[in-house]
Amino acid sequence: MNENNNLKDFIEYVRVPVLLFDRSLTLVGSNEDAEALLPEILHNAAAEVIFNSKKIASEILNCLNTGSMTVPEINFKTLNGDDLAIKMTSFETQNSQLAVVTLTDLTPISAARTMNTDFVANVSHEIRSPLTSINGFIETLRGPAGSDSSKRKKFLKIMDKETQRMKNLVADLLSLSLAEVKQKQRISGSLNVTLMAEEAVAATQKFAKKNNKRLKLRVKSVIPELTGDNENIRQVFINLLENSVNYSHTDSIINIELEQFDNATDFPKPCVKIRIRDKSDGIPKHELHRLTERFYRVDKSRSRNVGGTGLGLAIVKHILVRHGGDIIINSKVGKGSTFDVFLPID
Repeated sequence: MNENNNLKDFIEYVRVPVLLFDRSLTLVGSNEDAEALLPEILHNAAAEVIFNSKKIASEILNCLNTGSMTVPEINFKTLNGDDLAIKMTSFETQNSQLAVVTLTDLTPISAARTMNTDFVANVSHEIRSPLTSINGFIETLRGPAGSDSSKRKKFLKIMDKETQRMKNLVADLLSLSLAEVKQKQRISGSLNVTLMAEEAVAATQKFAKKNNKRLKLRVKSVIPELTGDNENIRQVFINLLENSVNYSHTDSIINIELEQFDNATDFPKPCVKIRIRDKSDGIPKHELHRLTERFYRVDKSRSRNVGGTGLGLAIVKHILVRHGGDIIINSKVGKGSTFDVFLPID
C-alpha cells in the first residue's frame, strides 16, 4: 500500500499528465496536469467512463495482463473536442500491478497542421488565379487578337497587372516568413520610432498623391528611443499607410500621430502609441477581430483590384508580437478606421 502511495506522490512531480489504473480498470491516481487536461476526471471512475471508449479500456487491461512495457500510442478525442494521445505501460509493485497512462495534448499540433494546410491552399489559390489569367491572354494573343494592336495593348496591360500582383504576393510571403522567423529572435537594437515614421511617410507619399490622398504626420510629444528593429517598425508603418491609402476616400487626409503614454487606456505598460486614422467606408464590427489573419479580406474583389495580398496586417501583427506590442483596430461603417499601435517603453 505504501508503494502505491509513493507512486501517487511521485506522479505529482512528473511534468506530463499521468493517470494510474488498477486491474479493475479503476482510476486510483492522477496528477494536476492530467486533471487540468481532463477536468471531468472522477477518482474511482472506470477507464471506460473517463475515455468514453471500450477500446481504450480494453487496451489498458491488455497492458496489465501482458505486463507490457511498450504499447503503441492511441489517439482519441475528449468530450470537449480536444485531441489527445495516450501511451501506457505496466508497473508492478509488491502488492499490485498498475497501468501508468500518460497523455499528450495534440490540439495545438492539430490546429497548427490545419493552419498550415489552409495557408498552402490559400497561397496556391492566390498564385493560380493570376497565372490562369495570364495563360488565357497568352492563348488569346496567339490567335487573331495578336494582330490587333489595341487589343494587344489592352491584354498586355492586364497581364502586367497580374504579374505585379504575383510579385506583391511573393514579396509579402517572404516578409511574413521573415517576421515569423524573427519572432523567436531577441531584439537588441535601438529603435527611433519618429525617424521610421518620417521615412515611411516619405516613401508612401507618392503613392498617396497618385491616388489623390494626403498623409499628415504629427508628433504630439517627445518620443523616446526604444529597443527594437528599425526596419521591422518601418514596415509596420508602410503596411498600415498603404492599407489606408488603398481604402480611404478620394481627396481625404490620412492622419498619423505619435505620442508617449505612461498609462495608456488600452495597453498595460508605458508605451509609444502610433495612431493612423483614415476616412473610408469602414469595416463592420464583426469583421475586426479577423483582420490580422493571413489572407483574410473584408472585400475580396476590391482588395485584389488595389493589389492587396491579404497578408499586410498579418505581417504587422507578427512584428508587433516580437516587439511585445499590440494593435487595436476600431472602425465605423461609413466613417473610417483607426489603427492604434502600441510599442512598450523599456
